[in-house]
Amino acid sequence: MVVSTQEAPSVIERGITRDDVLRRIPGAYIDNMVLRPYLDREVVIGTIGQRGGGKSATCAVLGIIHFMFMGKPVWSNMKVKLDLEIPDEIARKHGLNYGGVVHYESLPLEKEALLKLDDTYRDGCLVIEEINVQYSNVRRFMTNTNLNFNEVCQQLRKFKTSLYYNVIDEMFVDSQLRGLTDIMISTYDTAFDLDSLSKHKQSGLDFHWSIYPLTGYLCGEQGRYAFTKKPLVAYFHFEPWRGVYDSMKHQEKGKYSQTTKEINASQKAQLSISSSEDIQDHMNQWDWLYKEITQRYRAGVVEVERYRLFDELGIEPSEEQEVDKILVGEMRLRVRWSGGLKFYTFPDKLLKLKRESALAATT
Repeated sequence: MVVSTQEAPSVIERGITRDDVLRRIPGAYIDNMVLRPYLDREVVIGTIGQRGGGKSATCAVLGIIHFMFMGKPVWSNMKVKLDLEIPDEIARKHGLNYGGVVHYESLPLEKEALLKLDDTYRDGCLVIEEINVQYSNVRRFMTNTNLNFNEVCQQLRKFKTSLYYNVIDEMFVDSQLRGLTDIMISTYDTAFDLDSLSKHKQSGLDFHWSIYPLTGYLCGEQGRYAFTKKPLVAYFHFEPWRGVYDSMKHQEKGKYSQTTKEINASQKAQLSISSSEDIQDHMNQWDWLYKEITQRYRAGVVEVERYRLFDELGIEPSEEQEVDKILVGEMRLRVRWSGGLKFYTFPDKLLKLKRESALAATT
């Protein structure tokens, strides 16, 4: 978190009511990170990482900083709430007589929202957790529905609405969506670095970001990852927001908890993020399957015969139909038949972030 040390300009002329002014004060002090507001266009940011690695927390906090602090709405399948105390001395710098506690909260996102965007979702941000699960399920429940991300992003552009999403691994990102993503952030908790483990560092304090500029939005056309082949490395110091991210409570109860902590010397925040119960239950049940498939992809597996895979994974007959749906609908594996046998083929047009990074590290 980068906090400005210089006196911020007044935001009073941008607000209509006292509450409007109060709500926008934090945005004058906290850096926009990867957003470029002067471009005045929507941005699509994807976050990838294993459960407990900070991908949901990253999306939520970016949504808060980029949009809630600017007085704009955030719609999400998570429930994001923030109570922020604005001290009197800070409020007076912006033309108010006194400060107070400001409440921010995300708005619910309908499952079918991306399929039928309307004026409801104008000039804000959609923050979607586990987007491959969410919209795989939409395909299941809505007949004759094909989620066309090209059409979706055209509509987002029309409404100046941004999209922040997360998935476990880049192989699970829809190819259309991947092609429309401006920035991809791969994140993990630095508590799991070797040095941190030896020092017994507590989890949820810092996240390591590898930032991949996929379009010219962040670093210009010449700075795109396609040309540089090197991600930007950043460390997201999360302790000021400590409690937003609690991997054990998130996995067990679907909720991040927060105790009152300082954002800076004069501001206090109380924030909570609750995951969708449906998605949380689904991921609790099938997280192991995601890990198994991801490991095979990273090991270079191109194709595997269905019964052999199910035998290796210990899939029960009663689970086979559900696993088939997950492999195709959520994980984007393709089906091929040969000699009466069913094969699962890994996607061939994948974002090669990890593979190219590994190659660069060895050269």
